[in-house]
Amino acid sequence: MLSEAVRAHLATRLPDDAPHFALAYSGGGDSLSLLAALKDHPGLKAVLHVDHGLRDSSEREAAMAGLLASQYGWDVTVLTWHPYEPPKTGLQAKARRARYQLMGDYCRRHRLDHLVTAHHADDQAETVLMRLDRGSGWRGAAGMQSRRYGAVWPELAGITLVRPVLSISREALRASTQALSPIEDPSNRDIRFNRIRTRHYLASRPDVRADMLALSADMQAGLARDREHMRRQLRDYHLSHEGLLSVPRLIDAPTLAALAPIIGGQAGPPDRSRIAAHLTSLSAQSRLAIGHGCLAQWDGQRLTLSRDPVAMTGRQDGRQPPTAIRQEIGSAPIVWDGRFLLRGGGGIIQPERRGHHVGYRILYGRDVRIDNLVDRRLQALLHGSNPKDVSAT
Repeated sequence: MLSEAVRAHLATRLPDDAPHFALAYSGGGDSLSLLAALKDHPGLKAVLHVDHGLRDSSEREAAMAGLLASQYGWDVTVLTWHPYEPPKTGLQAKARRARYQLMGDYCRRHRLDHLVTAHHADDQAETVLMRLDRGSGWRGAAGMQSRRYGAVWPELAGITLVRPVLSISREALRASTQALSPIEDPSNRDIRFNRIRTRHYLASRPDVRADMLALSADMQAGLARDREHMRRQLRDYHLSHEGLLSVPRLIDAPTLAALAPIIGGQAGPPDRSRIAAHLTSLSAQSRLAIGHGCLAQWDGQRLTLSRDPVAMTGRQDGRQPPTAIRQEIGSAPIVWDGRFLLRGGGGIIQPERRGHHVGYRILYGRDVRIDNLVDRRLQALLHGSNPKDVSAT
């Protein structure tokens, strides 16, 4: 049985009145243990397993995952990745994005705003050490957050990723399922992958593992102070329904860097040092493309951040094709230009240029619902969670 300490921990992260959620479930020891703990939770509405189709045994593993879940009264929804061709490089990263794309699509279709994963403290230590090796900076050293809106963009657009056991060790989490035979992914033994090498190293160095977790906790506190700083920078801001942001002051480079991918509808952040180097020209009442599809303009009194119209035209050198394009709207939700989530009975969204900004027009629309993802990401940036989350921690 799951220890009382783990159950008490889960009760604070996922109380019974938590929003409805799906569980990311591989059938491995971590996700199987979390399913065992949440099997009777009223908020759990779907158990999702992704079959990447990269091994001959993957279909059999999906069936086994379903059999294990059935012991806890759950049917598993299997989502299958069909890559055009198997990735030759960056396999784990590409498989991760595909996994989140499939689960994000499912959650959006079924109006589940939260996806729960079984990431634990050992995963956190691995992540921090790997980010340090990459030179990710102090924000990267904070590691994963226990709750983050749109953690992988745009694959998880509209979805809050919840990691309720992030501070619990792998050993403590798996204690409840030792009698079962969880699926063991053979890639977890393949030392060609950096994460597996890191995992083996930390297993042999518990002192380094403890240091990584302590560093993560310190940097998480730094992120909270960072949010407070950005709230001061952005006081009295205005955000339009088309994602145009304005603020009555010139803000600093770190805040601009955090905002750029949000306004541009892309992943980020851009190069803070590059933005800092251009702040002088921006303060001289000029216009500056600050990266990730965001355009900044300062008129001496007000800073305006807008979606770069290059999104409609593409780059003249052909390096970047248009991304804000005319698109049909149907009953299945779609993420448009990384900035809006749309669903409806029919219609077309048409990008339109608004001076130095990309807006939109809905043509022939029937019962179209538009969720402003720019606003959701901005709230998550400033407050640490999506305002729709009723049990943020």
